Amino acid sequence: MSRYSSSSLSRRRSGGGAWLWMVMGMILGLMCAAVFFVGALAFGAILIDPAAIAAANATQTPWVITSTPPPVTPTDPPTLTPTATITVEVPLIVQPPTASPTLNPTLQTLIPTAAPTTGGEVIQGVDSGTGTTTNVSTSLLALASEIRLIAGGTFQMGTTAAEVVAAVDECLAGYGGAAGTCQLSWGEDAQPQHAVTVSSFNMEVTEVSYQQFVAFLNEMGPGSHRNGCFGQPCARTNIEASEVAEILFDSANYSVVPTLLNYPVTNVTWYGARAYCEALGRRLPTEAEWERAARGDDGRIYPWGVSWNADYAATSRTGEARVPVDQYANVPSAYGITNLAGNVAEWVNDWFGATYYGSADASSLDPQGPATGSEKSVRGGAWSSVPFFARTMHRQSWQPNDPQAWIGFRCVEDISAAAPGTTGSGTGLLPGQTAPTASPDPATIGLPSGGTGGSEEDANTVPTLPPAPTTSP
Repeated sequence: MSRYSSSSLSRRRSGGGAWLWMVMGMILGLMCAAVFFVGALAFGAILIDPAAIAAANATQTPWVITSTPPPVTPTDPPTLTPTATITVEVPLIVQPPTASPTLNPTLQTLIPTAAPTTGGEVIQGVDSGTGTTTNVSTSLLALASEIRLIAGGTFQMGTTAAEVVAAVDECLAGYGGAAGTCQLSWGEDAQPQHAVTVSSFNMEVTEVSYQQFVAFLNEMGPGSHRNGCFGQPCARTNIEASEVAEILFDSANYSVVPTLLNYPVTNVTWYGARAYCEALGRRLPTEAEWERAARGDDGRIYPWGVSWNADYAATSRTGEARVPVDQYANVPSAYGITNLAGNVAEWVNDWFGATYYGSADASSLDPQGPATGSEKSVRGGAWSSVPFFARTMHRQSWQPNDPQAWIGFRCVEDISAAAPGTTGSGTGLLPGQTAPTASPDPATIGLPSGGTGGSEEDANTVPTLPPAPTTSP
């Protein structure tokens, strides 16, 4: 028999339906009220006053936040510890050279410079220009020229109009020179003749050689010839002028063909000459000092006397180009200094002034030349010059930073800077030789022996280069 009868099930269904119908009725009622309300608003039956609503809201108590948030304390940023170091290698960009060195084909190996006698040390010397100490290279001193004493004293510096006239006549007639080879105007800058007193000093017996100057460049280092002498070029090498320069540079070392080692160095600027001398603790001579060494006390027109002698100097009238620095060592001179006439002209310290000899300063003790100028004085003539330019009183000039194939130099040394035992007797005469005893008379100037005609464009004519060496090292 079933636990549930059909009558009990019917009763349960009827009771649950009443409740459902009641809920549905309430929902329908609310919906009808909402429809009625919306319709009333639409037709204006019900009005809503916004001001009344705002007034009602004004009476309400606003929300107020009474709690204060806790302050925030900033903290330091964390410290990062690198775990590894990253190295970035930047490649070195090397600019190509602007010119490729062209070496003389006869040069097989570089000419080594002499080894320093004391390990290449640097000693203290005296800068004669400032009186302060300066570094002196012992390795360069080992190669340096011998020095001899030039006795101080008073002498007549410059020339006279009569001597210039005689020199021009001798040039045109005796040397076989054509018109214009020598001119009276070329002697005007050495006038008037005036008395000058110089202090004693030491002068190098020979002109500076290629071997000595190349050693100086190598000691300064590669590329130093370009601006290593007081910020100016020192010399011209085959890199700048392969057709004329005889100093060779291969980007690492300086050299010269062996046949030129003992020849006077040329193509050196005035700055290069000065720098070399000061590296030895020496200096360039003043014009007055140079003329004192060449003329002596007896006013010589040439270093050996009053008359030209073609066997005593290398000029265009002797048939020789440049000669080694020690050639003509047997030629008598006032103090035993060689090649003060011919071979190469020589830089001196002074600025050139065409009218300087007429100034009061020219007759002062140890005159230094004009305070300023655009050209430096050059003395002594060259192998391409006629003897007119080899006279002891003749003056020339050239731009100091323009090296030439006809200009070399030699150094002098102050007595206070000389090492003991380095000065000579100062006579400059060989056994059996005697110095002239009378002052020269222009009328007695002897004529040269031999020689052919030629021309000289002006007092600063640049001579042609000697033929290139033909022998191999």
